[in-house]
Amino acid sequence: MNIQSTLQSMTVEEKVGQMFMLAFASDQLDEARILMGEHLVGGAYISDENMPTAAAALRLRNRLQAFARGTRLGIPLLLGADQEGTWSVMTAESAMGPGNMALGATDDPDCAYRMYGTIARETMAVGLNVVLGPAADCNSNSYNAIIGMRSFGEQPALVAKMTAAAVRGLQDNGSVATLKHFPGHGDTRLDSHRGLSTVHRSREELLEIDLAPFAAGIKAGAKIVMTSHIIFSALDPVRPATLSPIILGDLLRGELGFDGLVVSDSMNMHSMKRNYAPADAAIQGFNAGVDLMMLAEEHYDHDASQYLANQRALIGAVITAVHDGRLAMSRVDEAVARILRLKTEAGFSTDALPESDLVGCQEHRAAEREIAGRAISVIRDRQRLLPIDPSAPITLVNSTTRSAYAVLTKTRGIGPNQTVPAFDVFAEAMQAACPNARVMAAEDFTSADLPAQGIIIAVTENYTLPGMDFDRSRQAQIVRALHEIVGERLLVLALCEPYELADFPDIAGYVCAFSFRPCAALAAADVLLGRAPAIGRTPITVPGTELRA
Repeated sequence: MNIQSTLQSMTVEEKVGQMFMLAFASDQLDEARILMGEHLVGGAYISDENMPTAAAALRLRNRLQAFARGTRLGIPLLLGADQEGTWSVMTAESAMGPGNMALGATDDPDCAYRMYGTIARETMAVGLNVVLGPAADCNSNSYNAIIGMRSFGEQPALVAKMTAAAVRGLQDNGSVATLKHFPGHGDTRLDSHRGLSTVHRSREELLEIDLAPFAAGIKAGAKIVMTSHIIFSALDPVRPATLSPIILGDLLRGELGFDGLVVSDSMNMHSMKRNYAPADAAIQGFNAGVDLMMLAEEHYDHDASQYLANQRALIGAVITAVHDGRLAMSRVDEAVARILRLKTEAGFSTDALPESDLVGCQEHRAAEREIAGRAISVIRDRQRLLPIDPSAPITLVNSTTRSAYAVLTKTRGIGPNQTVPAFDVFAEAMQAACPNARVMAAEDFTSADLPAQGIIIAVTENYTLPGMDFDRSRQAQIVRALHEIVGERLLVLALCEPYELADFPDIAGYVCAFSFRPCAALAAADVLLGRAPAIGRTPITVPGTELRA
């Protein structure tokens, strides 16, 4: 594609269409045909709801690119997904690995490189040409409601080296990496899916902490940076990053020298929708320096049946803004030129792709389990309970109520999308190896049913969910009760981040996987049974405990 000649031949309507990355519910292909075929929309946000399996993903990709191929200009689509480990698509089949915090716990950039290389090979096999990751956020706030295990850790040096390795892993294997959420989502308490946060770090702190991983990712060659819907008072006290020419222009383009594509985080998040009219926000964002405006098919309070109409109205409003001068034609041309350059240089194509057996293949499954195993950390073992004798009596206690898991698949395709809880994967692995292992559900937990002998393993879990929380209300209560009853026979396995350790100052045994993914649950069983060493180290600090990053 000759970028300049293509740009000169485009109408205003075609240019504005290219500046949107839109979405559609489930398999509503007629909605997609209208967006891509009639409005020349430049890309699509793809969720697990759109493509729950690899076969569905490939079929959908080929149909979407066929819509683009049938337009006057035939410009390929940018198809992006949150395949970042903690969030995923094709979840039941793909080998997405244990997630970023577990990768950080390996303290080995090669693990990030290999895991993101696997992610790239699997997503490219089904035609997803952009990974909306890695998250380059330093999770420096232990109360962070939305980043958590999506982060490599809290220390800038660790996050920077892992981010750079992840970028190289993706792009060396044909995909396009997206650094997010610029200039950093790690010091927030409020989930930006729910509201608009303000970060009050000084400019010096932002440069030293939050911006270091983005600088490393840019140096590693990342082609896309995603904005955050957060106000940074030291940089721009009025506008969130997505709408700030100071942050996107002076800082990202100027000081950090980024010349790639700037994409917004979803403009359907409540941080945007509750504070700005959609058309006003889009026009402000484009004027601030956003090149590609994303609207994911969020699960909040909008009527999905109205989603197509809302997106078409937004495109129309931006076209009107160009005609009446509120959005300069030069800004439009600059953005579209970057979009076309990315698609050309990355080799995007509308040609149909053949079937592939790469997604979840044996080699990838082995790699994710091995890497997950390198993250497992024995944080406390004061009574030397490990390794566990598989012939001994063992009681596995699920501290999570069964009803809590329902939310994992109710985020309309965004988020964990994990149908089998981590506890169930771990329990099955332990029972297969330990003939005397029994399981106790949270709903059935009573002191009367606890055996007088043998190890008690209490499993805690957490899942990073967009716009909602995982119900952990029984976990600390059950763990404390177990400790009071069985004392030093208790071992806690955290299939989550270890911030909960602050609630268990006297627990003698604590093992952390830094992940809720099945590969991490299987790796944890290997470590507990002595099949593999525990070599992970914590990438985060837990205030009030001995745990330090």
